Amino acid sequence: MKKILPLFTIIFAALFFNSCQKIDKPFSEAVNASKVKGYPGNVATDWYKLQLRLSLERNSTMNGAYYGYLGIGLYESIRHGIVNSVSFSSKLYQMPEMPALEKNKDYQWQVSANAAMASLLRFYNTGLTPANIASIDSLENAWNKKFNAIAPWFGRSQAYGRSVATAVYNWSLTDNFNPSNAGYNPPVFFGAWVPTPPALANGIMPYLKLARPYLASNINSVAPAYPFAYSETVNTDFYNIAKQVYDVSLTLTQDQKDIALFWVDQGNGVGYTPNGHQISIVIQALEKQQSSLFVAAETFAKAGIAMRDATIICFKSKYEYNLIRPVTYIRNFIDPNWLPFVVTPPHPEYPSAHSFITGSIMQAVSHVLGNNVSITDHTYDFRGYPSRTYTTLFKAAEEAGAARLYGGIHYEPSCTIALGLGLDLGNKIGAIKLHP
Repeated sequence: MKKILPLFTIIFAALFFNSCQKIDKPFSEAVNASKVKGYPGNVATDWYKLQLRLSLERNSTMNGAYYGYLGIGLYESIRHGIVNSVSFSSKLYQMPEMPALEKNKDYQWQVSANAAMASLLRFYNTGLTPANIASIDSLENAWNKKFNAIAPWFGRSQAYGRSVATAVYNWSLTDNFNPSNAGYNPPVFFGAWVPTPPALANGIMPYLKLARPYLASNINSVAPAYPFAYSETVNTDFYNIAKQVYDVSLTLTQDQKDIALFWVDQGNGVGYTPNGHQISIVIQALEKQQSSLFVAAETFAKAGIAMRDATIICFKSKYEYNLIRPVTYIRNFIDPNWLPFVVTPPHPEYPSAHSFITGSIMQAVSHVLGNNVSITDHTYDFRGYPSRTYTTLFKAAEEAGAARLYGGIHYEPSCTIALGLGLDLGNKIGAIKLHP
């Protein structure tokens, strides 16, 4: 192992370097462009909290790919409230122009944001129950009661938010996103991925390469080829990286087990999906910073853009290389009775999705909130898991990557390389300039 570990460090180093306030403004007063930065972000975070609750209760019937549309819709519903801001339609691939404002009319941007988010949650959560619908209606009405509903700008602002939500939703219908695996037959070759125990399920999301990314520069993006040639021979590089996974599993500390479990994110009604966990961290960071509505909107938009493009690139890469999982390799060539600490998800090994996607989101968000934002993650308090503290947002991504090694479901290079890819993508998305 000594001869390969320094290489992981070199790879990562090369890749690495290459506000929730009380409402205290009078709602009888229309908001002009110079004031919107002063409004608190809790109308936004409240809606994202409801989305997480719906996802948890309903086993994530809103696909994580749509968080980008939520964030973009939120931003577009208020962006005219910032002088000289620009629309994402001038930045993102095939995004149409958003609805225009009525000339020389006042708008209240919190009203617009509230209406947009209510509409977007109704659009993107399929099969809503009467109780779910009541929850959305209740939150929308609770916020509307804080506003002056008889003011002349109320109806205009509400209509504008809804028109933005409709425009964003109609755009999303053209993106060719296909989460199905119907008809997929895994390729067969030396070192190829095969379905893994216990479920032996077919690979999920093999067709994401057909989906439209948000950034045109990501259309043909794919992870670099795996740095080690596949081999079944003892003491070769590939054998050693698999042996490392096995050796780590035999000596897991309690903290390493806690980390692995904290980042399982299996959904299924008992926890969030990875996307839910990532958004939960973003919400907590915004609340800690007491971020304004505009900062919250930009943060959620860039987090969602990073989430989607990283997911597309990651899964495109997974099915480009179709690399065998540690559980298959170890059971075939090291220990036939071995099982990982965490159940292996049903898709090829490289690159690590947790590392890549979490890394891209946290780095994109850091461009908005700052590189030195510490966070204590309480996402799984309800499960009795102790909270975990990170000195920066990207440190959370680093731990998410380490968790996959501790869980026995990824080789270390897959996590390390994916973190670097996430860092690069997050930097690119975070650098999108929307306002002076």
